[in-house]
Amino acid sequence: MEIAIPLIMGLTLIWLIGRGTPWNAKLMTLVVTLAVIVLILLLERSGFWPDAFRR
Repeated sequence: MEIAIPLIMGLTLIWLIGRGTPWNAKLMTLVVTLAVIVLILLLERSGFWPDAFRR
């Protein structure tokens, strides 16, 4: 739940903002956003994330 709720909220926000955009742009935005989230999670779990950004 710690990861799922912010992920769902972020994707919903992107969906609402991009309602008037073509499907190609919306799909690319979702893919890039998911890639950034996964990259941050991998960095954090592997120990490379700075301690100042952790709770």
